[in-house]
Amino acid sequence: MSLSKILFEGGASNVLFTDRREFYPESEVYEYWSNLTQFLTFVEKVGKMSTPDPLYKNFEDTPTFQNQYMYCNGSAVTIASNGDESNAVTIDNITNITQGATADDSMIGLLFEVWNSTSTTKKGQVFISDVASTTTVKFKTTKATAITTADNDIFRVIGTVRGEKSVAGESYYNELSVVWNSTHYFSLPVEVTGKLYKETKLRGKSDELGRLREKKFKEMKYQVQNAILKSSSSVGTNFSGSDTFTEANLRTITDQDSNTSSVRTTYGYIPILEDYGITWSGAGAMNANTNTFKLAAAALDFDKFTDITRIIFDKRESDVIPGFCGYKFLGDISKKVVDGAKFGFKGQVQMGDMAVNALGFNVRELFTPFGRIQLVPTKALDNEYGGYCLLPNDQAIGIMEYEGWEYKTNIKTDNDYNGVKDVINYDAGLRMNLLPTHHIIQLQ
Repeated sequence: MSLSKILFEGGASNVLFTDRREFYPESEVYEYWSNLTQFLTFVEKVGKMSTPDPLYKNFEDTPTFQNQYMYCNGSAVTIASNGDESNAVTIDNITNITQGATADDSMIGLLFEVWNSTSTTKKGQVFISDVASTTTVKFKTTKATAITTADNDIFRVIGTVRGEKSVAGESYYNELSVVWNSTHYFSLPVEVTGKLYKETKLRGKSDELGRLREKKFKEMKYQVQNAILKSSSSVGTNFSGSDTFTEANLRTITDQDSNTSSVRTTYGYIPILEDYGITWSGAGAMNANTNTFKLAAAALDFDKFTDITRIIFDKRESDVIPGFCGYKFLGDISKKVVDGAKFGFKGQVQMGDMAVNALGFNVRELFTPFGRIQLVPTKALDNEYGGYCLLPNDQAIGIMEYEGWEYKTNIKTDNDYNGVKDVINYDAGLRMNLLPTHHIIQLQ
């Protein structure tokens, strides 16, 4: 009667077949995909923090001064050239100007450039001299040129004015926004039977349990990275502003000993952008806050790539950003937009030679008109994700650790168990905020 060689009960993929006995000396045991976890290494290096709560919050502050504007709403009003105060102008789409996105006295003295609805014609400059209601304001020009407003004219803030003997105006402030995520409880067992543990004829490693421990550590790390990339959670993130900070909706699982308990998962990078971000699907105008650019590889050209990278780099403080990509993406980019010429932009972009960056990754520098993308070919982005390129903001991403890596040895010692069973545990999740600064390019 032959012995069953099983690493852990029920794991069909971990059966050690008997035909491996006395074969595969050490020099013939090869390791595929030795560099699997670049994305996990990246997020750990840019920021790993401990959390006392598996459901953790991040507070973020959007720079309101970067994009302050409002629109004219309604019929034409003339703002006189002689400095007289205008009639009330109806406004809407008040953005990053007031606390409640409605007109209030904090707007008095704001200085604006006035542009037409297509942002192609500058009409002049005005400042608010009076707030008539929550939707109407009055203006005066700053030079002797009259301005006639039109529906959907854009008023962009460029500064403030103040009278020489005036008192300080009303203050405007903005609230911090709150986003959150949950840690993910990972656990992976390692087991060999006593007979197999003592078997001296197995080759490949001098200690079969040692080989399996090493393999399982790699598997565990790969699973952690996959979750950080692809997992979703019933807890949500509040990037929509409508989620509830509670674990009441956690799923449950019942183990082989009939113990029922909650299952906690983290929300990964890709599902966050898919579920909460803005997607451009290859046609029409791109939104300035687009997170995912999704188009057919055949439709990609230099013009589209330039428009995409302009939006991406507009959200970054650095002109060098990482791009974790699948091999399909790398191949499609090389075929469609990369130029073989050494310098210049002649309807294509330049890709540098393979190099090793500070984290030890193999990278290809993709030179765009706005900055460099360090492409990192990533084996975890395979199969359905082969056409993806993830472009995280290294200032707004990291790992939140509830319980660090833990390796428990020989946990199954009762009932004279003839074997060794270990377990690897880890409890951590993705920390991610400032959603408009994270992107995906997805080539189909």
